[in-house]
Amino acid sequence: MEPTKPFQFCFDISLEKNLNVYIPTAYIVENTSEIKYLDKKASPNVLESFGIVFENLDSNTKRILTACDSLKPEFIFKKFSAKIKSAKTIADLQKDSKIDFAIRQHLKFNLSSFYDLIVKEQFPLSLNLGPEKDFYRSRVNIDPLDFEPQIQFDKHAEGITYTLSLKENETTFSPMDIKAEILLDEPGWLIINKKLGQLKELNSKKLMPFLKKKSIEIPSKLVDDYFKSFIPQIAKKIDIEATGFEIELRDKIISCTIQPIHDFFKNCYYLNLYFDYNGYSFDASKTKKTHSFVDFSVANEPKIIQFKRNSEESFFIEKLNEIGLTKIKNELFGLHSEAENKDPYVNIQLIIDNKEKLKSLGFTVENLKLESREIVTESYTISASKETTGDWFDIKIIITVGNYKINFSEIIPNIKSKERLFALPDGNYFLIPLEWFSKYGSLVKLAKTENGVLLLRKSNFTALDGISEIDNDLDQIHQAEFTASDLIKATLRPYQIDGVKWLLGHFNSNMGACLADDMGLGKTLQTLSVLVSVQEQLGFTTKTTNFDLFANETTIEREPLKALIVLPSSLVFNWFNEAGKFTPHFSKMQYVGNDRKSLASRINSTDLIFTSYSIIHRDISILEKYDFRYLILDESQYIKNKNSKIFKAINKISTGHKIALSGTPIENSLDDLWSQMQFINPEILGSYAFFMENFKNPIEKKQNEEVLAELKNLIQPYILRRTKEQVLKDLPELTEQIYYCDMDPEQEKLYEKEKSKARNFLLKTDGSPDKISIINTLMKLRQLSNHPKMVDADSEIDSGKYIAVTNYLESLVKGKQKAIIFSSFVTNLSFYTDWCKENKIEFCEITGETPAEKREQQVKLFQEKENPLLFFISLKAGGVGLNITKASYVLFLDPWWNPFAEKQGVGRAHRIGQLNKVNVIRFISKNTVEEKIIKLQENKKLLSDSLLEESYINDEIEGNLEYILGN
Repeated sequence: MEPTKPFQFCFDISLEKNLNVYIPTAYIVENTSEIKYLDKKASPNVLESFGIVFENLDSNTKRILTACDSLKPEFIFKKFSAKIKSAKTIADLQKDSKIDFAIRQHLKFNLSSFYDLIVKEQFPLSLNLGPEKDFYRSRVNIDPLDFEPQIQFDKHAEGITYTLSLKENETTFSPMDIKAEILLDEPGWLIINKKLGQLKELNSKKLMPFLKKKSIEIPSKLVDDYFKSFIPQIAKKIDIEATGFEIELRDKIISCTIQPIHDFFKNCYYLNLYFDYNGYSFDASKTKKTHSFVDFSVANEPKIIQFKRNSEESFFIEKLNEIGLTKIKNELFGLHSEAENKDPYVNIQLIIDNKEKLKSLGFTVENLKLESREIVTESYTISASKETTGDWFDIKIIITVGNYKINFSEIIPNIKSKERLFALPDGNYFLIPLEWFSKYGSLVKLAKTENGVLLLRKSNFTALDGISEIDNDLDQIHQAEFTASDLIKATLRPYQIDGVKWLLGHFNSNMGACLADDMGLGKTLQTLSVLVSVQEQLGFTTKTTNFDLFANETTIEREPLKALIVLPSSLVFNWFNEAGKFTPHFSKMQYVGNDRKSLASRINSTDLIFTSYSIIHRDISILEKYDFRYLILDESQYIKNKNSKIFKAINKISTGHKIALSGTPIENSLDDLWSQMQFINPEILGSYAFFMENFKNPIEKKQNEEVLAELKNLIQPYILRRTKEQVLKDLPELTEQIYYCDMDPEQEKLYEKEKSKARNFLLKTDGSPDKISIINTLMKLRQLSNHPKMVDADSEIDSGKYIAVTNYLESLVKGKQKAIIFSSFVTNLSFYTDWCKENKIEFCEITGETPAEKREQQVKLFQEKENPLLFFISLKAGGVGLNITKASYVLFLDPWWNPFAEKQGVGRAHRIGQLNKVNVIRFISKNTVEEKIIKLQENKKLLSDSLLEESYINDEIEGNLEYILGN
């Protein structure tokens, strides 16, 4: 929401009789050059009518409005009435001396903040506005102004005359000669002649007698008592003039003390010097050069002691410069820095760090004081121990400061809130070193505390990084030894071997892992290799023979591996096939289909059980009864929604070891990461609420780089991410993959119906069917395999392959990968170009109807621009003559009868000038003529026979019609 009109906040102070103090009220007016009347209080409803959102206001405006709210009588009554239920008014509360004191402190704090902000921000202010709301008449001048008190003692025969006057700039006047309103006692705030100002160094109550008379007479017999009780309180702050007294001069520096001074607005401490001249300390930030004091220490012989500053003070200032401190503001010292330092105590820390050097130069740094408490400047020591209990580290840290031993658990609230001041038992402060907040930050966030001992999950071992005091055997996860077994029917590339060693290291350490390699780098093969290695490590690969006492031989069947592998439905068959190809010795089953519950009895005796996410949540009541050795999720981003039935079901499955596989572990937000880390190592990032407060919000909303680095450090041992660019040298020049797709159930029914017709027509006719009939019949089955709409444009039946392909294309677009998509059917391509249009995805396209000049333009666009990422080409139109080296993926939507044409298609991208490795993916509908043709190509080496014409039917295809159309 944006403000609907320019606005200005104004404030009025009026006497609140019950509290006997001036209380402010906030008003809002349209911004004008001259404010005449205040009629709209700055209530939430009025702010809303101006289009103002409180949170969008600047920090000082928010602070002064909050101070006004906190000073309302109703707020004060509510805040302090909890302990006295019978109280009906503030006056009732004030009968309790402790509560009355607390109320006065509350008023003092908020009013002091209010007047500071009025002057700093120059907010318009009025006094006693009245019912007519006439701001013009009651306005107060708020230019920065100090009223400086001056005291005079004149000694005479009858006693002493005591006079108090005020000085405004160069004008001195008696309080009784002006109209003065006392707003606040301490710090003293006054309004004199419609001017707001601060009374320096004196409680405003001391003015009260002088509002009615110019001076006070103190008779001789009361002089000693009066001065002993009154003078010590004010003489060290206010200059005194006196007549009729003996004078003693003191002008030698006894000591120089360094003290912190708090800057309220910047919330930081600067340093000030105080020079002690044997009885009076001059504030180095002030211009005051002399101070007089009446000494009544000898009865009836008062004398004036006059303190006078000398030039030796510059020596101490030079020494401060030598350790890097310079005058920053108002004659105060600090580290010279253009950038605003986030640590309010940085200057105090510098003094502590240079304590010995400063003492040798004559400074006093023993009593650094904050709010009347001392900061301990003694050095500290840390001792720590760590023991391992099950899945936990038990950690004890003791900090020794002077005579105190502090259990680290006591400091945890300070580390969490980033509060450096820690209160010691004697009421003084220990200043927590700044580096502790990053050093112990993760440990404090993630550990639990029991009886002063920190309990940290072993999976959070990186939270101990950098804590040198803790004996840190931080290699909790050792990369395992690995030699490829003969049982793996594939040659692993070097980066794949590294991936297997990494995953085995996590298995050996009982830790979960996420392999997040780019798609096409062989996550399936790496995972199967891990399972073979685990099987061998556990001795599950062969039958074992035992002999009893009587030498009777007993053969024990090898124990099954029992790895449950959960996949998107479209990948179950792929994995099953890949496992058969790379690890044929494994027993395996597909826990899918309508009859799957009858397969459940085989689970306990099977090495690899493949199932889908949708079945997991449907059958969780069955599957949660089994204990699996491994639970592996492929495309693990499927569990990214922590509230989904799939996520909840997956986390009910009992397993000893877990692997998540995903090329995109974070798709939308850090929620995705939490879900997957929660799966592989529960609680490693805490509960979701904890994760949101400590990681998600600081990173996503506040872009906190430190928290991002902390999160990376925590998860780094559990995610292995390699991109194609990183392992390019280890990639084959060309990778080829077949992607098996399930048909939609209705699509499958229609296909089976048409296949039966084809069998009857082609296999049961008298004599051999002609080639045209074969082509047309098989063409229809090929089209149904891709999309029912290719046969009937009005069909409402979904296509399983269309869903699988669009999901794959979405992943490529997210990964900014360029791809060529080939189909032998222009109609088929149009389904995907329509999908691109619906999703606002740019693409290029070439079909047989594309004129030559437009072809060139489309290729140039794809080659030279970052977008489009997708290039749709009909195989017949684009099989030759195109040079598209920017594509690193080549997708075939339907198998080409003539494999040579496919080779030509691949050659559009896989040629000289191609800098990226090329991934070829063929999408095949399961249990269709497409799958049969692919198998024939593999088994019967049809690649040698090639013609370019659509009408060409290889003799072997004709001879294998029964196989192609069989079940």
